[in-house]
Parts: sequence; structure tokens; C-alpha cells
Amino acid sequence: MSLETLDYRTFFSKIEPFNALNEQRFDTVIESLDVQYFRPQDVIMSRGTEPQYYFIIAKGMVQEIDDEDHSFFYSVRDSFDAASLLQGRARSQFIAAEESLCFALKKEVFLQLIKSDIAFESYFLQSLSQKMNALLERNLNKDVASFMATRVRDCVIHQPVIVPHTMTIGEAVGVMSAQKSDSLIVSFPDGGEGLVTNTDLRDKVILKNRPYSEPIGYIVVKKLITIDESDFLFNALLTLIEHSIKRVIVQRSGKTVGVLEQIDLLSSISSKAHLTNMQIQKAQSVEELRNATTDVAHLIRSLQQQGVKVRHITKLLGDLNGKVYKKLFELIAPPELIANSALIILGSEGRKEQTLRTDQDNALILRDGFHFPEIQAITKQFTDSLISFGFPECPGGVMVVNPFWCKPLAEYEHELRRWVHEPGGDNAMNFAILIDASFVAGDNSLYTQLREIMNQVIRNDQLFFANFAKNALLFETPLSLFSGFVTEKRGDHGEGLDIKKGAIFPIVHGIRSLSLEHGCVSTNTIERIKELNDAGHLDTPVATELIESLSFLLNMRLNAHLEKHERGQVIDNYICPKKLSNFERDLLRDVFKIVDRFKKYITHHFKINVVR
Repeated sequence: MSLETLDYRTFFSKIEPFNALNEQRFDTVIESLDVQYFRPQDVIMSRGTEPQYYFIIAKGMVQEIDDEDHSFFYSVRDSFDAASLLQGRARSQFIAAEESLCFALKKEVFLQLIKSDIAFESYFLQSLSQKMNALLERNLNKDVASFMATRVRDCVIHQPVIVPHTMTIGEAVGVMSAQKSDSLIVSFPDGGEGLVTNTDLRDKVILKNRPYSEPIGYIVVKKLITIDESDFLFNALLTLIEHSIKRVIVQRSGKTVGVLEQIDLLSSISSKAHLTNMQIQKAQSVEELRNATTDVAHLIRSLQQQGVKVRHITKLLGDLNGKVYKKLFELIAPPELIANSALIILGSEGRKEQTLRTDQDNALILRDGFHFPEIQAITKQFTDSLISFGFPECPGGVMVVNPFWCKPLAEYEHELRRWVHEPGGDNAMNFAILIDASFVAGDNSLYTQLREIMNQVIRNDQLFFANFAKNALLFETPLSLFSGFVTEKRGDHGEGLDIKKGAIFPIVHGIRSLSLEHGCVSTNTIERIKELNDAGHLDTPVATELIESLSFLLNMRLNAHLEKHERGQVIDNYICPKKLSNFERDLLRDVFKIVDRFKKYITHHFKINVVR
């Protein structure tokens, strides 16, 4: 074996998907390779021609110019152009941007590998969604990968104990005792069902001296929290945490078939998330609450290793953070303030899209005419406590301690109208922050009134929508010379690109703008995309691409956040393309192209080019 051949082998052993070929097919690739030299500006492949090779860059840089005259650049270990080989025609023109050496694999060999090797075929023919799922599979901890495959029906489900609503309380308790059950399903003539638990019997019967001869239907909780038996066990966990309950009713095709108890679910998945939720609920002091919120990064890393998708992780974290906010507010604020205000969380927290705690965004709506002299002291204690919990101070001051974000409903209305009529400066972004709000504690009706006001002040105001939407175009998509990516020098941290500005924000704000225009009620970006798609305002292929792209970007940001947390570094939105695998870089490049297409759609839809 020659030294040259050995070098080929070493190089291709690090190139996907060649490094996954069996020995015989790998040998065939090595024996079929040619090395081609290109001078600067040499045309490697012309648009419209029939390609003859699949190229992998060994040295130098190659420029791709697509049919819209957009340029993309590829460097060492990057490849091109599988799509052209599969279609039989070059989609773009490829030019040597500098002196370059490329490995060239003959078309016949490449196409034969596509036909004969399923993994090789999948690498090039998978959809974006399939590629992202494949990437997730690679990163799973295989010992616990079955976590996400576990369905509710695979857990211990107790047979439902069902009694008619006319049965007396005394008789129903006898049934519970005989069946050794902690709960009853109560049926009604209209087909509806309700739930009675031991806690209901204690609070509504024993403590209130209610006669045991009364019908059990009098004390029933008629709003059942249900989950289908085919759903994932992790979603059952989310349901328990979101509603702060100890059991969920299991259904099959809409019919009750059992009860899933908290203790059985925990024994199946041993989740620290539910333990954290319980500790939050039981906290009786700020110190106890602080102790309950420690080590969130460990929880997130554990969930990620178990294969939990990032959108579920951020939802879970959002639910837990919301409960921390609620509990802290109730520990600090006197009942009078709680009854006359609404605590809301804003921005990524409000959308439940925050990964690690980057900063806090919150506000307080006060009832008109309500005056509370100690409000500043309370809000300062609230903000300082959150900082001590690991929620950093918001650089923009979007916190209840700032009087701008702590005022009566009428003053918010005044600001909203001003932001709409004067959309320049920070006004559009302030509106954006507020439109993503979620209610946490206090009087929910104040929050509901605020949302109604927001919808009223922008109704049919096309100029506002255009001014609002153009913020999605604030930042350039970071695609250019550095392996196809634009990076910034960051002192001792090397080079990186801001994934939030470059890709996450354009999707989030573009979807937010469309949702605002069409009156969508969701605040989470993925839920907004689904709502827009269901209403026919967004085509299904576009919606699917955007959901997949945003999920990929959030996962990439989460990985970067966890790595920086473990190294004790400042958590920001920068990633280093050099640290990505070729597969990840290809996916990121594809996602950036999707982001660019979405920006064009937003520009056209809102006629942003005519807005000054």
C-alpha cells in the first residue's frame, strides 16, 4: 500500500458518510478516487451541465453560485454536489475561490453506492427532518434512549373505579375502600365524567361536615385532565407538572380506560423534573424555593441525553420557571397586591423557548386606581431573589423592578397605542416583548384585558404590521467565506457566529408578525406555526421546514449553552462552526438557506420594501 493511498484512507475515515461504509465498499471508493487541481477562478462545474464527479475538498476553497446569484463557500472536508449528480444536471456553478485540490469520485461509483448502501443513500436522500432526527439519534445516550419510546400504556395503569353521580358519598367511599383506590371516576347522564380524590373527600366532606347521604356528584371535579394511552410517557410527565396534579386519566379513543398515578410514572422514569416541581410547590420560604431551583443545567442535560426533544425541554423548563415565579410572588407579595395585579413573563420565557436561564423578562400589570406604597420594595425583593436563583438581570431592564414594566393597565394601554402610532426605535420591539407574554400569578383578567387591548390597537393596521415585521430583517444571515459561515472574532473565545441574531430571531419574529396579523392565540413559536398552518395562512411544506429548522437551531444553542455552563463561561448565543461535524455544518447551511427564503416571504407578504 502506497503512502498516497494511506493518506486517502486517513482523510476519508473522517468524512461522512464514507466512514460508515463496510470495508469492501470503502476500498472501492479509495480505488476510484482521482485528485484534481484547480487554479483560482477555474470553473469546476458549470450550471446546466451533466456532472461527472462528486467532489470533496482536500485543500483550498470553492465558491458555489446558485441560480439567484447567491454565493456559498466550501472549504476542506466540505463536499459538492450530490444533488446535481442525482438530478443529472448541475443546479449551480462551482468555481475555485483559491488554489484548490479536490478528491473526485466518479459519478458511476457514487450512484452505485446510493443504490447498494441504505445508510449511504439515506445520508443524501433524507429530508431535513430525517437528517435532524438522525443527528439526534447519534447524540443519544443509548442506555436510556428507550425513554422517549415509552408510551403511557407501557406504564402501570390502574383500572378506573367508576360510579354514578347519584351514588351517595358514603356508598362511594365504601366502593373506594373495597377497590383500594385513591380516586373515583364519577359518570353523568350526558356522558360526561368527573373525578373525586381522597383530598376532595377530606376538604369538601370531612372538614365541612357534609352529610354522607348526599350524592357524590355534588363534590366532583368535572374538568378531567386526560391523556391518550398511545401518547409518550414524557408528555404525561409534562401534564402532571403543568397542572400540578398527582394523577392523569388515561383514555383510548376518548373513552376512559385507567388512571396513571404520579408514583407509578416516577418509578418508570425517575425524573428529577417532577421532584423539582414538588419542591417548588412545597417551598415555604424564599430560601427553600432557591434550594428547589438549583442544578437546572443538570436536569436539562439529563433530559437531553435521554433523547427528549429540545422543544419539550424548553416547555418543561418554561413550566418550572413559571411555577418559580408564581411561588416567589406569592411568598413576597401581600394578598392585597396579588389580588390587584397580574404577574406576566415576557420574551423567550413567555414563549417557553428559553434553554438555560439567560436573563429574566417580566412585568406587573396593576389594576387601575389601585395604589400600593410599598410596590418598589416588593418588586426589588422579587428581582433580587430571582437573580439569587440564577435568573440574570435583564440588560434591557425588562423587569418588574423597572417602573416602566410595573404600572396600571391604563398606562400600558397608553404605551401600546403610542408604540403602534410611532413604530420607530424600540417601540416595535417593546410591542414584540409584550405580545409574547404569559400569565403567571395574580388576577388573570388583567392579563386578558391587556391582550384584548393589544388586538384592538393594531386591528387592520397594515402599516403597523409592515413596520413590525421588518425587524425580522435586522440581521444578516451569516453565510459567507468561513466554511460558508460569517463569523466574528471574540477575543479569547476565538471566532463564532450569533445563532440567535442570524437565524432564530428571524424565524421567531417573522412568525410572531404573521400570528399578530391573523389573531393567533398561541405564544410559543412552534405552536404559532401550527396554528397558522391549520388556518391556511402558511403552507404545510413551509411550516414543516420552519418547525424543523427552529428545533435544530434551539438544540444547537442548547448544546452551546450547556458546554459553556460546564466550563464556567458566559452563556451567550455564539457557536463555533469549526467545532461542528461536517454533517452538522451541512444541516446548518441548509437551515440558513431556509431562513433566507423565509425572510423573502416576510418581505413580500408585508410589502416591507415600500415601508420607509
